[in-house]
Amino acid sequence: MDAFARTAPDLRSALEMLKRHGDTPIVVEDPLDPNLEIARHYLENFGTSPAHPRSGVEPMVLYTNPTGARMPVLMGVYGARGRCDRLLGAEPGGIARRIADELENRMPVETLAHPGPSQTCTLPGKLDDLPVLTVTDRDAGPYLTSGLVIARDPESGVVNASIHRMRVIDGERLTIWMLPGRDLDVLFRKARARGEDLPISINIGVAPAIYLTSSITKPFLGTDESELELAGAVAGASIRVCACDTQDAWCLADAEIVVEGAITAATHDEYDDPGAPFGMPEFLGYMGMGKAELPLVSVTKVTTRAAAVYQTFLGPGKEQSELLGIPTEAGMLVQLARRLSDTARVIDAHYLPAAGGQLLLALRIDKQVEDAAFPRRVLETAMECHALLKGVLLVDADIDVASESDLFWAMATRFQPSRDLTVLSGQRGFPLDPSQAPGYLPNTDAPTTDKYLMDLTVPVSERARFRRVSDLV
Repeated sequence: MDAFARTAPDLRSALEMLKRHGDTPIVVEDPLDPNLEIARHYLENFGTSPAHPRSGVEPMVLYTNPTGARMPVLMGVYGARGRCDRLLGAEPGGIARRIADELENRMPVETLAHPGPSQTCTLPGKLDDLPVLTVTDRDAGPYLTSGLVIARDPESGVVNASIHRMRVIDGERLTIWMLPGRDLDVLFRKARARGEDLPISINIGVAPAIYLTSSITKPFLGTDESELELAGAVAGASIRVCACDTQDAWCLADAEIVVEGAITAATHDEYDDPGAPFGMPEFLGYMGMGKAELPLVSVTKVTTRAAAVYQTFLGPGKEQSELLGIPTEAGMLVQLARRLSDTARVIDAHYLPAAGGQLLLALRIDKQVEDAAFPRRVLETAMECHALLKGVLLVDADIDVASESDLFWAMATRFQPSRDLTVLSGQRGFPLDPSQAPGYLPNTDAPTTDKYLMDLTVPVSERARFRRVSDLV
């Protein structure tokens, strides 16, 4: 384990650690426009499924000369599972377990009494000075995809940190989509009930431990708990915050870029053309539709570190899938181990990147006894823990859940649909998957889906017959 990686307080020190391991960004010096050209170049040359049919990992790429911009663009940092392992000092393939081991722990943030490195420089053009990418010619506009929104609950003092879809309208305005009922939406509604805007900061280019824990939600993290305190426990060092200059909010002291602002009562359609109300590409590999009348963020100041780097995520892509999948794997490891321990030992959990890191879970277990009701119980338990889950591939200890080839091998030789397939129909759907949208299944006028489990495990009594050759050598 690389102790330096565990305490890397920022993106820069993490990149230095990767460099010591011989992992450095590919440098692209060609002048490319943030509007379409950079994303197109990355997608055509490096992007993998679900963004592109290509398989494999995504490399780090540094675009040093984005046209009309003040800083380079960095992409792909989390596009390889092995790189993510190294960033948190985990053993190969062990990053989810590393986070799972810290899920019960918290480390309070460190509040600086002075401005942090992220407040060194001020951008006069605010958002206009950032190389925010537009991915396709159908996009509603440029989107912030790596902006970590931080807001405080004035009643409890709990700090919420989360990533949201934010379209740049102009140099001082963004739309923001908050999933109804989630923490930031609740904080915003509380502020509006008081007749106030919600002060926030949007932090870009932050420490790996923060990005890799920011999407953890209940039941893995309580509504009264802060993602930043969990990130500190995972990093092994408190996350440093400092006061914003123009808002009653905190920002990350060591972020590359900080956007100060407030979520207001004013609204704006995410799209400009009602006849083609597209938003941006979604994490499952399809074009997303824009939302009408989203709250506007009024931007009051943008600051950066000296010689800042604009880190962004291409959505969809393996990088985004890993950022979504890894923390969910960690939560599932903890929850499923507790709830299934009477029948099986949960060894590993892996969300397949090709399914966006959220829809398809490969669960590796060691069955202790044979129980005909166990597959359905696994599926129902997993669904309770993670609402977006669509399918489970249940495998034995000899299967590598991170190897899609090994999963297909198990499917080919350890699966008969008539006895090994469990299907629960009529479940609440998630319409970003077109097959779950209204009307795809017969007689449905709401997002509906089948949820399923493929039992690829060997009957306990027949394990000797299913031993693979590599175990005999």
